[in-house]
Amino acid sequence: MEAKHLMQLAIILDCGSISQAAGKLHISQPTLTKNMQTLEMQAGGSLFTRSRHGVRQTSLGGTLARQGRAIATSVWAAEQSATRFGLGMQTELRIGVGPLMASLLMHTVTEALLRDYPSLSLLIQVDTPYRLFEKINDDELDIAVAPTVISASQELDRITLFEDRLAIFASRHHPLAQQQRIEIGELVGYPWVNIATYAKFEESPVERLQKAGLKQVNTHIALAGDAMICLNILPTGDYLSIMPERLTNIAAPHYGLQSLPVAADFGERNMHLWHPPALAGDAMLDAVARAFMETLEAATAVPPA
Repeated sequence: MEAKHLMQLAIILDCGSISQAAGKLHISQPTLTKNMQTLEMQAGGSLFTRSRHGVRQTSLGGTLARQGRAIATSVWAAEQSATRFGLGMQTELRIGVGPLMASLLMHTVTEALLRDYPSLSLLIQVDTPYRLFEKINDDELDIAVAPTVISASQELDRITLFEDRLAIFASRHHPLAQQQRIEIGELVGYPWVNIATYAKFEESPVERLQKAGLKQVNTHIALAGDAMICLNILPTGDYLSIMPERLTNIAAPHYGLQSLPVAADFGERNMHLWHPPALAGDAMLDAVARAFMETLEAATAVPPA
């Protein structure tokens, strides 16, 4: 099988039409049809069916098209790497981070890395920790900054960047904001905004709350892939959210938020730099870890009186 035939199949199925795919590929329709006939003969079955509404994939066609898309993605990544190298960016680093980290620290970390490594080319992806770990295992990322999640992190090594704990955050104008001590039962009845809904942590935010003794959690808004929505929503009402305390405190003054003194332990949410075992001892790995730790220290430092 030829890789280009698999990529062409993926485009045909994505377009839903051989003629449209031929136009997108800048080849003639007869040539594309002949290539698909060759691929069908090699695969031993039909790749798609035709009708007046276009083409519809068969099970075999769908399987081979996924391989074609993966090849196309790899080719695109190689082309981007070659382009960056041609522009003088001789070292590439692919970093994955979660939404909250991306919003609060990543711009400063990026400045520090580019200052120390002017020829560095950074590719930054924002996603849930579980998906970031999958991308490292699939060689789509080099490293990821994230807390621990189930399963996917087992094949990776980690460097602990900083310790953090989960806390309850609310607006400074929340009815509970002025209390010196809040019992867990006093949180009942308030609306919750839950972030990292699909992050696959060892325990979900709701499970952490329930484990701490809050049996009823009224989740009004569940978020996945974005933390800024939560930061913007909390000041608009009596919302509560469980978030990493040290990290969220960086943004709390700007958004008028505060952590509530709830008499309960919601557990750790430590942040780690995850990497394949083959990268252990790499100088760039140490530089990235140092950049994150120094950035956090500067962001959380208490200004002198």
